[in-house]
Amino acid sequence: MKFAPHHISLLTGNASANAQFYIQVLGLRLVKNSVNQEAVHIRHLYYANNLGEPGSVITFFVLDHLGKRQDANHGLVGIRIAIPTGSTDYWQKRLQTAGYPSQRTDTGLTVNDPDDVALTFIEVDRQLIGQQLVPNDVPKEDQIVGLLGTTIDYVDYDQTIAFYRDWLGLNDFNHQLPLPSTAAAINLTPAPTPSSRSRMGRGSVDHIALQVPDLTTLFDYYHRAQSLGLDIELYRDRGWFQSIYVRDPSDNRIELATVAPGFDLEEPAGTMGQQLSLPPLFASQTEAVTDWYTARDVHFDEAARFETAATLNQGMTTPL
Repeated sequence: MKFAPHHISLLTGNASANAQFYIQVLGLRLVKNSVNQEAVHIRHLYYANNLGEPGSVITFFVLDHLGKRQDANHGLVGIRIAIPTGSTDYWQKRLQTAGYPSQRTDTGLTVNDPDDVALTFIEVDRQLIGQQLVPNDVPKEDQIVGLLGTTIDYVDYDQTIAFYRDWLGLNDFNHQLPLPSTAAAINLTPAPTPSSRSRMGRGSVDHIALQVPDLTTLFDYYHRAQSLGLDIELYRDRGWFQSIYVRDPSDNRIELATVAPGFDLEEPAGTMGQQLSLPPLFASQTEAVTDWYTARDVHFDEAARFETAATLNQGMTTPL
């Protein structure tokens, strides 16, 4: 099977700073304004192209006053992002104008987000089209195309390769696991300090999710993980997709997620992300969750505050 990224999920300590960057600076749409389904007092923000398509989705769990992360003996590190051919100059200028200086390297344009997540922009021969395009001030020929993967720190190389080969059929090519359906990849890098314990914090990548076409395929990989004796963390029906989570030998969380039903399951596509939304299994909790956050002066209004400003900036010759 040819895998592709579904989404990447990270941690942030400040919802407003996070939303301002990913909506106003990067030009993504907030497609789902929700909460952690295992801990509803933790917010969960989903950014993507205008349709919220798998392969374009970056999500953040919001933990107020989250401490600094420590990268040590395992971890998923950074995000590689696809941008259209010829758009690097545009993104370098836009990031600089917004107060986020970037650097050009052999692999692409690199910049750190407000939580110090390393983002690498890499040109690809693709563009968003039609309804994929987010209605904001980023020109259609420059809008972010989607995800190109992340980097996994490993402790034991042989065990790591065996895990991805035996479970998912991914083969290593010079410390890279290609995801060929989208020219994406998971890069493999030795853990920086294998004898020390990593600590989750601001900007930590919680997990990467890969696409599977349907529930039958998802359970095929679930049963394969069982037969291999892998560390299966859980299966969940997230409403918008179904998932299994498995830990690799370095304790990184790897998710497989279906491509359907999609983020317009319980709210119209045109208004996704504009208010708190829970999938059908959690719909009965909406009032209680809303009341809990309202008492803490949280109003799920990031789309109104930041998407409106981005839309008003359309036509400006200087971004933002």
